[in-house]
Amino acid sequence: MKKSNWKKHREYAEAVSAQGPHRGDCPFCGGKNTFSATCEYGTLMYNCYKLGCNVGGRFDTDMTAAEIRRHMRPAQGEPKKEIETMELPEYMVIPTPQHVKHNRFMRRWGIVGGTYYDVKDERVVFPIYHKGRIIDAVGRAVGEKKNPKWYRYTGAAHYYTIGQGEVMLVVEDVVSAIVAHQELPNVTAMAILGTTMNPKHFGKIGEYERVIIALDPDAVGKTIEYRREIELWTGRQTTALSLSDDIKYRMPEDMEKLEELCL
Repeated sequence: MKKSNWKKHREYAEAVSAQGPHRGDCPFCGGKNTFSATCEYGTLMYNCYKLGCNVGGRFDTDMTAAEIRRHMRPAQGEPKKEIETMELPEYMVIPTPQHVKHNRFMRRWGIVGGTYYDVKDERVVFPIYHKGRIIDAVGRAVGEKKNPKWYRYTGAAHYYTIGQGEVMLVVEDVVSAIVAHQELPNVTAMAILGTTMNPKHFGKIGEYERVIIALDPDAVGKTIEYRREIELWTGRQTTALSLSDDIKYRMPEDMEKLEELCL
């Protein structure tokens, strides 16, 4: 009997995710590094993020012996590995009035406090906390060294979030997240710190009943991709909002749309 396409997709996803989360080329549409699959705690989830490819699914499966062992370790008293505290380098300092480039950037976007300044590479540094400790930081270039524009210092954090609102808002970057938090008190804003999403992002997003994606107007493809990923992996209905400009510009029409969605 000829196998159905969905069964081929599922069997392939099960095979490539047997040793852990997988990201690679899609064998069904040929997309480069667009196929993602993971099987954790009895749930198989897979998806191709290339526009036009409809490969994707979520299935309940039997937990493997390895998964059961991983799941049982905390109950057996095995300590969970803590994320290491980031040791701030000596060139990362608390900004002063003399750090003109840092202060100019902060004034431009209406951000007050909570940052450091990387005097070596001239970056405004946004610390990322976990249980009250700094575990990572994201730096935004403000000097002559523009490449890369954004820099992650340890890579320990998968996302940057700010706020304690009831609505999860996925935005373009850290500055947009901070501005969204300032303008919209009912949101928790997330910048994903990269170009792809992973189970860590979905785990955090899945804590919220309402999810909104509001990226730059020129990132329509990415917006569609993120919405599809989030709905597939978390089961949360997700709204993709078309903006007239990036959130950090605080365009009145965009803020009004977001306020209505967050009510």
